[in-house]
Amino acid sequence: MKVRINVPKIMWVSSIFLVLIVILVMVMDYKINYQYSKPSEKMYFYNCDGSLCTTTSKIDNKEVYSSYDCWYSSCPNYKKIIYDDYALLEESKNSYVLYNYKTGTIVSSDYAGYEFINNEYIIVQKDKKYGVINMEDEVTVSPSYDKIGYYENKVLVGYNASSIIAKKGDKYGIISYKDGKVVEKFSYDEDEIMKLLDIISVS
Repeated sequence: MKVRINVPKIMWVSSIFLVLIVILVMVMDYKINYQYSKPSEKMYFYNCDGSLCTTTSKIDNKEVYSSYDCWYSSCPNYKKIIYDDYALLEESKNSYVLYNYKTGTIVSSDYAGYEFINNEYIIVQKDKKYGVINMEDEVTVSPSYDKIGYYENKVLVGYNASSIIAKKGDKYGIISYKDGKVVEKFSYDEDEIMKLLDIISVS
């Protein structure tokens, strides 16, 4: 039996493969000769008359604390100092980096918000829920609460050496921010916050 060879089909398939190879070579050439040949951009943190300033240009006449490597993407926006030597950097909408500008180390880059309880534990926000991490970026309280901490005149209150007021649903209680255990059941309404403040102040 004579086998018919479909020459046009073979030529068409071969052409497609050839085009794909050419595209692959062009992409590799771009990566090697353009994208990765560009120097990695850096963001410098420096002392400008007692305040913290940033720039992407290297400076010689100022006290430079550290440099943040932006790699091949745009450098984040410096928002503010949120606690001692820790700055908040905005990489994109709802994506923030907690950065120690004195040591040049990233504490965390997984959350949309950070609030220090003390120098060991930090309230974090993720998907509109709140949790707690420690300074090693380890989760001590999973982000499952509607609120952690209570504020008076924008100041965090309602916590002690190990516990903090939290909200789940429409009820308030007290949890340990060190391991997430419930200290006081979630059975208190908004108008009973003073009871929790009294409990936490003596515990």
